[in-house]
Amino acid sequence: MKFERMLFFVLSGMTLAVMMYFGMESNNIFAITIKIESPLSNQQVPVGELTITGTSSDNSTSECQVYVDWNSLKPYQLATPTGTNGSTDFSKWSYTYSSKYHLIQTGLNDLTSKITCLVPPTGPTVTKWYSINVTGSTSTNQSNIVQLPLPTANNNSPPSSNILTSTPQLDTSINTTNSSSSNQINLDISVEQNPIPAGEKQRVTLTASDPATGNTLDRVFLRLTIKDPSGNILKDYTDNDGELSPTFKINKDVTGTYSILASASQAGVETSKSSTFVVQ
Repeated sequence: MKFERMLFFVLSGMTLAVMMYFGMESNNIFAITIKIESPLSNQQVPVGELTITGTSSDNSTSECQVYVDWNSLKPYQLATPTGTNGSTDFSKWSYTYSSKYHLIQTGLNDLTSKITCLVPPTGPTVTKWYSINVTGSTSTNQSNIVQLPLPTANNNSPPSSNILTSTPQLDTSINTTNSSSSNQINLDISVEQNPIPAGEKQRVTLTASDPATGNTLDRVFLRLTIKDPSGNILKDYTDNDGELSPTFKINKDVTGTYSILASASQAGVETSKSSTFVVQ
């Protein structure tokens, strides 16, 4: 009887040790990271082809792949692994935006990287994103770095012709950059509070309208993405109506300038717009 009890405890201990080991391995896989190292966010870049480089937490024991997109245009594109461990090592990676997928355009370009890893032995799949905004320009006489201005309640003089500062229905000011050359869809972004205290609920409203009549469009695909100051995607909303107006809670521990990226498409016509608000 004593031997049976001892055998039971030994087997139980071994089972627990195995569970703890695989639990630790799973936790390591779940702690994935992805980052675009070059170019820097808010940098001015030439229009046309652009090569970006980055890093991730992929290693020789993990099963991960890195993808990128442009302005949420699907499908995602597989990056090229450049790590020292061969053709599956995405610890370092690169991707060149070209005409095969999409060239860098004049104005705002949202570049998103995504790492997807399979947790052994059979899943699940875990994913993490990292995004930057770059400004495409045909000018060679301007600075390489474009610093987006912080929105303030008294900012009534836009620093350049493509910066708009107006939300008439709100007693706040919001900075937006319109990267679209389309004159068929007008996008309007407004926020309920700017600046807003950390931990409060923020409401962002996106409206797509006809520039000629001012009427809200229907049967138009909208996408609204909110990013924290580090470029991580906080919220991502889509709708097929002409207006999106989600409410979400701001993390009380993360302050700084949050980014808003909006896009609309209808009958082959695409337009996009960006904005920011400050969390104090």
